[in-house]
Parts: sequence; C-alpha cells; structure tokens
Amino acid sequence: MDRVTATLPDSVAELCLLRFGLVARRWPAVPFLRRMCNGAVRWANSPESQEAGLLHSESFRLAWNHAGLLQYWRSFAELDAWSHRTPHSDWWRQINDRIRRKGDIGVYHETFLVPRSSYESIFVNCPPVGGMAFGALGAPTGKMTVSRDRLGRRG
Repeated sequence: MDRVTATLPDSVAELCLLRFGLVARRWPAVPFLRRMCNGAVRWANSPESQEAGLLHSESFRLAWNHAGLLQYWRSFAELDAWSHRTPHSDWWRQINDRIRRKGDIGVYHETFLVPRSSYESIFVNCPPVGGMAFGALGAPTGKMTVSRDRLGRRG
C-alpha cells in the first residue's frame, strides 16, 4: 500500500479552489455542455494555464446532464485576473447568451480560499490527483499519519 502526503508549494500562501459546473436542463443542451467543458479541459492542459496560476484541474461528471471542473489555483488574485481575459470571458459570454436565448443550461461556481495552515492531505494507493499532482510529497510517518496532527490540532 502506497501512502503519500502532499503539502502546498512554497509559492502558495492561500490555496484557491474553484468548483465550476454546467447543468443541462434539457437534452438539446448536452452538446453545448460538452463543448464548453471540453474547451475548459483543453485550456487547463495548456502551458497558458500554468502561466495564469492554475496548479491543477480535474474534470467531473455527476450525471448525464451535469459536468464540471475542480481547479486548484495558486491564488485568488490570479484566478480573478484570468477570469477577465479570454478564453474565460468568451466562455462566459457564450454561456450567458445560451441562457438568455434558450434557458436550457445552468452554470455555477464555488470558490474556496484555504490558508496554507488549513490544508492537509493523504493519498493511499492513488495516481496523482488533487494536491498530490502539484504539491510537495512526503511519507506519512510520525505526526504526519493523522489528519489532526497534519493540521496541528492535536488536543
């Protein structure tokens, strides 16, 4: 069994997590949902995404009509700056145009700011996912074996 912990890179003082999703409210919107999500995945895998501050991105599908991304950003400031540029501004315009014209798609995002001192992780027998894909890896030994100790919350 392979057990690994990940800590945030030194360049991250406050991790910015973004959960973005699209929900097709009717079948005809599914191709649009897929096109938007595929475009976001392509961008996330490009060198431009790392230059913008994206550390890692994972796509998800929760149902036939619900898909999205979970993204890890180096900072909120970098996410915010990127959100005002292309391709994000183009995607946002297309989604809102679709909502106004057809009303058959829903969009949401949730942003979470995680101070460096409040991040902990452990990965058991996993490929590189989440913080393991971009963080500093270590062995969970001693105090690093228990979540409350990794967070410094031993009572």
